[in-house]
Amino acid sequence: MINYSKTIVFYEIFFGILVPYAVDPANQARLGITDVQKAELLDLKSDWDTAYKKYIDPTTYGKLSIAVINKSYKTSHIFTDGLTQQLKNNKSIILSNLDLIVFNIHVDNPKSKIKAPSVIPTLVLRSTTHLNSEIQAINAEDPTSAAKPPRVKRLKIIMLVLDANAAPPTIDMLKPEMESGYMRFDIPHTEDQVGKIAYVAACFSNDTGDSEYSAILACPII
Repeated sequence: MINYSKTIVFYEIFFGILVPYAVDPANQARLGITDVQKAELLDLKSDWDTAYKKYIDPTTYGKLSIAVINKSYKTSHIFTDGLTQQLKNNKSIILSNLDLIVFNIHVDNPKSKIKAPSVIPTLVLRSTTHLNSEIQAINAEDPTSAAKPPRVKRLKIIMLVLDANAAPPTIDMLKPEMESGYMRFDIPHTEDQVGKIAYVAACFSNDTGDSEYSAILACPII
């Protein structure tokens, strides 16, 4: 059985919904998405579709298809994250509930009566495969449970990739990488990162705030 990346499969669903929604003329105009951004979105989606088709097909799945889809993911993910932040920060538009869902935008509510998470996750490297690190987050207050702690909606994951002989980073050096609604998640890597170390940390988060970040986990990239 092929162990497909959950991150890649979920992004296929997310990207497949986002692109036609964003390039719809009415939505594009309402959300302030430029023609240049529209063209880039369509180009990225075309490359993604080609790469994903070979990745998900068992007859063409392998090191090459993994490398191609991971590179496409990194490029597309950076672009869609930027677009999401653009919409979230644009105070001249009012985002609908559907906009928030499609672009996966979290509305911060620091005045909520729900407290920010206090428990800090512990990260464990479950497996290392070609261009992929699978990580398990553990609730230190209930380590045998696979469920998120109460009041936790998501994990915010930060990461920095360094040469294997470089000094380990401090937490403030890590950069936002992704978010996960699951305690087990995987991080796709690219071919140029092989032989390096991915330093990963995470915090528990809800719409009120975040917990402190976990200790940094070192993940060799193969």
